[in-house]
Amino acid sequence: MTAISRKSIRCPISTVVTLATADDLDGTVDNTQAYDITGAERVIVEQRNDGSDGTAGIDCIEISHDKGATWTAVDDGLAINSNDGTGTILAAGVLNAAGTEAYATFKFGPYVGQTAIRCGRKTSTITSMDTYDKTLTGGTTWVTGAPTVRMYTIGQTQGAPTALA
Repeated sequence: MTAISRKSIRCPISTVVTLATADDLDGTVDNTQAYDITGAERVIVEQRNDGSDGTAGIDCIEISHDKGATWTAVDDGLAINSNDGTGTILAAGVLNAAGTEAYATFKFGPYVGQTAIRCGRKTSTITSMDTYDKTLTGGTTWVTGAPTVRMYTIGQTQGAPTALA
């Protein structure tokens, strides 16, 4: 039997893409796991502990408005079950740290203009905003193990969001 198409033209939900791979201790900074989310109404991010148990590490969701040349931590992230108007915003875009990352879902956006998103998990020293470039992240390198961080967009595309690199 042929499946019935139920796609939404008005507000499509993308396919899921990976922002950070399980057990990749310091993630990527080459924009291969960074995605263009321009035009998305919202972004949903899930952190799932499907790798080895982590002993220390922090994932930080970051956005770029210049196609991945510079990045900053998001300032609007909420746990998925939070009230959009009164919920507690994630400090510096930080997801759950090691030991508490069993499974969690978060929501971000919307953003105005050209926007890209990634998950930073590489310890970096940021001396000033002038030196904050794509190789620096607000995350903390995992010592052992690390969860998968995945993302999908609402209102942007029915397929996968486009990777920057």
